[in-house]
Amino acid sequence: MKKWLLFLIKLLFTAGCLWWAFWGEDFSSSPLLQPSKLRWDWVALGVALGGVTYFMSALRWWILLRAQEIRITLRRAFSLSLMGEVFNLVTVGNVGGDATKIFLLNRQHPGRKLAVTMSLMVDHLVGLVAMSILFFAVTAGRFEVLESQSTMGKGAIHFGWMFFGGGLVMIALMFVMASPWVHRRIHQDGKRVPKWEVLRRVPEIYDVYRRRWGHALLALLVSAVMLPVDYAIFWCGFQAIGHPEDLLTVVGATPVVEAISALPVSVSGLGVREKTFEILMKDLVGMPAEVAVAGSLLGFACRNLLWALAGGLLFLRPSDRTSMKQIEETTHSETES
Repeated sequence: MKKWLLFLIKLLFTAGCLWWAFWGEDFSSSPLLQPSKLRWDWVALGVALGGVTYFMSALRWWILLRAQEIRITLRRAFSLSLMGEVFNLVTVGNVGGDATKIFLLNRQHPGRKLAVTMSLMVDHLVGLVAMSILFFAVTAGRFEVLESQSTMGKGAIHFGWMFFGGGLVMIALMFVMASPWVHRRIHQDGKRVPKWEVLRRVPEIYDVYRRRWGHALLALLVSAVMLPVDYAIFWCGFQAIGHPEDLLTVVGATPVVEAISALPVSVSGLGVREKTFEILMKDLVGMPAEVAVAGSLLGFACRNLLWALAGGLLFLRPSDRTSMKQIEETTHSETES
């Protein structure tokens, strides 16, 4: 009952944000409502870039898994990434894409669930580092005009500065806490509590990426290449509806949009993403609200919806078919242990 209530709240918030994004704007002539006006070549390019993004995301995770001595094929990592996207979109409770990947991969590597979990956590952290570097590199000295034009735009940029700056500090502290010197002092003989043995194992698994820094660096390089490709999908969305825009402007704004839309307050960031794009693109280049919202929705469809459909078809295979209840129960039992 609780999970359905939380989902209902997120659904209502999503609807509210979408209403806010659409309210007061004339979408009657939008290409989204008149598909014949869409530039389908740009839509096709956006879908193709979505596939490249998922492949590179799978490659990054595959590299981090190899650091943990967990061997799977790159093809398997790619299919798991697509199947995870299905649950990111349709889940009601605590079953997300990561939980799905943990459950399915644990079938192949029983007993390595904690290592798989940590590889996914580090995968997100590597993505955060790459996104932070890109954000600061592209936006340095570029948003002064924005800050003087829009209160909400200024707030969004300041959120980006705090989010990415704080994220980098947090990651640095995690590496310090997982270092052997600090770890040994915390878990000296006589201080271990069997019930919390997992607290000893987690830093040891995390420290693998300090010792095998080459894997982490390679994953970071993959992520640095992947993010501009990912953000270019929304650029394709704007191009598809007939509003050519500078790619660098879109790449500079999208990290802030993604950071805000990643907050767990709406379904897959819908509504939040569109409103944030509307605010930033209007302040940066004077983009009409209906164009920003339509381009954002089109980019979301190219990157998430269509590739999630492909993941759903893969999930129907007998070798991977299971239920959300099984995934949720397995993930919950691991957390309890």
